Parts: sequence; C-alpha cells; structure tokens
Amino acid sequence: MASSSVDDDDLIPKMYSTIDEISRHLHHTGSIISAANCDTNSSTTLHEKTKNKTHLFLHFDVNETILLGDPAGGDSVHECVNKIIAKSAFVSTSGIDDHQDDPTQPRIKRSPSSGNICDTHQFEPTHWWNGMSINDCNSAPPPLYTGWVIPPNTCPFYRTRYKVHAKKFTSTLHGQVYRPLYEKLCLKMGLDCAHADDGIGGESDVQQYQPTSVFKNFLPAFWQTLQYYFPSTKTELSNEYAQSAMVVSVGTDCRRLPPPQKVTLVLRTFGLDLPRVATAISEFAKGNHPDYPTYSNEDLILAEGDLFCSGWSYHSNGSDDKEELVYSLHRASDQGEKGEPVYSGDDDILNFLQTKIIVGIQDNYPFWRENNHAPWAGKPVWTNTIVHGHDHHHVLLDDNIHNDPSDGAGGIRVPVVSENDEDGGSSNNYNRYESLHGQEALDLHGRHLIRVPTIRPSLEDDWFIRQIEMARWLER
Repeated sequence: MASSSVDDDDLIPKMYSTIDEISRHLHHTGSIISAANCDTNSSTTLHEKTKNKTHLFLHFDVNETILLGDPAGGDSVHECVNKIIAKSAFVSTSGIDDHQDDPTQPRIKRSPSSGNICDTHQFEPTHWWNGMSINDCNSAPPPLYTGWVIPPNTCPFYRTRYKVHAKKFTSTLHGQVYRPLYEKLCLKMGLDCAHADDGIGGESDVQQYQPTSVFKNFLPAFWQTLQYYFPSTKTELSNEYAQSAMVVSVGTDCRRLPPPQKVTLVLRTFGLDLPRVATAISEFAKGNHPDYPTYSNEDLILAEGDLFCSGWSYHSNGSDDKEELVYSLHRASDQGEKGEPVYSGDDDILNFLQTKIIVGIQDNYPFWRENNHAPWAGKPVWTNTIVHGHDHHHVLLDDNIHNDPSDGAGGIRVPVVSENDEDGGSSNNYNRYESLHGQEALDLHGRHLIRVPTIRPSLEDDWFIRQIEMARWLER
C-alpha cells in the first residue's frame, strides 16, 4: 500500500484498457489482480492499405459519449463527471461467492458471455481492486480500468450498492481519492468546481448559454474527430491536424491508413437533444467554434429536415408464418403522431443514408425499454452490407455498450437468406436483414460496436479517432 505522503504526480490515477496492461504494469505483491489470473492479448501489426473504397458511417451516441450533462435525465454536468469516474473505478469482489448460500444475501448473477459479475447492485465493497481500502483517503488513487473484458473478481464501483453516491462520487469518503482527477476534468471542460457539490444547478450548468456556449459541455475529442474525418474546405492550415494524425498505433508499431472514400456522421440518441447537437455542429461547420476559427465545411450543416425518429414494427415476411422485425425512420416532427415512415426497412434506410453526409436519429427508447434493454432492440448498425450492393462500414460509438448479451444500446443487423430460397443463398439472394443476438453480436465489438468509457475521450482528444481507425483496420 502507498505511503500516506503522496506526490502531486501521483494524484492522477493510471488507466488500463486491457488485461494485458494489468498483467504487465499492475503486477505487485498483494494485488487483487495478478498475472496468473489474467489472459494476455496478442499484439497486432498494422500495414498500410493502398486503396479504400468503403463508405464509413460514424454513428455517435450523444449523452455521456460526446456531451456531458443530461437535463432530461436529471444529471448536471458535474454529476456526469463524477459518474464517469465512478464507472471506471473498480472494486474487489473477492469473497463475494462465500455469501451465495446465504438466502439473506443478494444472488450474484454472471454474464454467460464472459463470466463477469453483472448484477452486484446490493454488494457493499470494502477494497478497491488493487487491495487498497476504499476508506483510505491518504494513498495514491487506485488505477482506473476502461477495458472491454472485466478482470476477474472485480466490478465497477458504479455497479455496487454505493451507486447511489455516484453523482457526488469524488466528494464522498470512498471517492475523494479521485478528487484531483475530477478537478482536472472540470478544468479541461471549462467547468467551475467551486460549488459543484451542492446538488443544485443541474439545469443551469447545461443550459445557460453565452455567445459561444452552444459548444459548452461537448468533449473536445468530438470536435477533433469531426476535423479529422471531415476536413475543412476553407484553409489548408485548419487541416494540419487531420493530415498529420491519420496514424494507428498498436504496440510499438504505427502505420497510416488511407482516408475512407466517403464518411457519413449519424447522430444517435434516445433523448431529446438532437436540435441542440445539430445547432452546435452546424456552428462548428461555419467556423464559429472559438478553438477552430479557420474551420469550415458546409457539408456538416445539419438541416431540420435531416432529423428523424425511429420505429420498430413486426411485419409478415410473406413466405412463412414468421414475423419480420422492421426498422423505420420518421420525420422528427412526426414523433408522437404515428405518421407513415419516410424510410422503412434496412435497404431503404441504407440507400438513404449513403446519400447523406450528416443525419440525426432519435432512436426508439420505449421499444428498447419494453424489451429489457436488450442490444438488438436498441440502436442498430449494419454489417456485411456488400451482399446488398452497399460497400459500407458502420461503427457505433456509445457509452451504453456492454460486454453483456442481454444489456446494451447497440444492435447489429446482418443480411440473411430466406429459408425457402431455392438458389442456396448466393450473394444476390440475401433479401432481408435480421438482428444478431448474444455472443455473435458481442464478437463484433471493436469493428462495428465501440464501447465508450467516457473518461478516456474526456482526457484524450484523439481517443475516438484511434478507436475508429482500429475498427477500420479490423474490417479491412
């Protein structure tokens, strides 16, 4: 355990994103995590591609992915900052199985996909995942973890009984060891920490606009990503970052990927924030962001007519007794009026999307909720579209994607052949799409689904770009 005297350099915790990193760097006596308990991930070497005709679709969630603060959900920006730290602060669950035979104790469920504890909401942890007491306020903060595979015998603080304190995490006894990190994030986001813990002002710190406050509370990493994939048409100077940063790094190897032939930005949200996001992106595209005054790209100006809400419905497929789940888009102004869909079915929607540079979709939260937040009922993206004549690569970045086949916001749609297809399933006979369920969908994480641990892009302005470029490499 660290000494009670902590240097300033030790006040900001390390962060790990893979179990391989833990086995290399968190290998110390008494640690809850040891190399013997961890699987290592093999490194991949990247090589340059000479040509890329694929149309890249970047589907970005809004709240806690590119924008902090959720007035509709009752979370202020400061509360969101606390929450994103609590979600990456891991505790030890060692010994939790000792209580499973006690009927008075909560039953701990495990994800069938990974064996990770996924229902610890009644668990009261006593130690952080590195063995330090959660009541120790004097030692260096334990490392944070942002990886896809949860280390054994651990879970996020946010998924324990103490989740009720997550909105004020760094001002509580357990979380105050992470207070310097909270202050660093507030400084980076231009937030005032002085009165952030009074539990008041959830609306004010989100909605009090100044001339440039349309950009307030958006992660700087998002604007970097837009500049990267949608270069300015105004000056060469504003493209300097995009031209120099098209590099993917894996291990010690770095290679440059050629730019995609075309990129479309698709905003995805269950909330009511599309108009605000549309305004911010449009102002950015006009060169009105104070940090990007030389940027200009009229293609990113988002018109009201390009805002949609989605729907799901079951239709007979006409060939058997099975019903087909159909995804549709309606004009945003039609929400609640049950108007006819503007685009219905996967091919119709894909044909429309490939004509656009930017689109906003409010996905169907009631349908997702009614289906117990199952990934297939959330925000769909498409894979293997080339068999339908679309050379697409769709990637969804969302903080609400989990390594759990029964819980998450991101769904995968794949082309299938009807059971009565007489031609044996040639590429011309993939006549519809279906949603993947379970492990098959989880296996596409990193290629079509990217879980966003918000702490990462909050601190690392190129984090989105690195993940997208890696997805492009995996999809090559």
